[in-house]
Amino acid sequence: MTAINIDRLTLKLSGISERDGQHLARLITEGLTTVSIMPEGSYQLDTMRVNITASPGSSVDMLAQQIVAAILRQIEQTL
Repeated sequence: MTAINIDRLTLKLSGISERDGQHLARLITEGLTTVSIMPEGSYQLDTMRVNITASPGSSVDMLAQQIVAAILRQIEQTL
């Protein structure tokens, strides 16, 4: 099984409350814990940056899903 270790997650958000930001961070963490990444092995990616533009009226849940998907795309590109 491949493991993902995240030392630091920084979110730069605008137009979202602190409470929703904290909820978003939890949802991202939960989303990353439920995925399976292949192939097995050890890889290191020092820095990753994803930019997501939320659609007006989109939920925090949807934003978290978009962020998790973007992170996974970048990880898969490095494997």
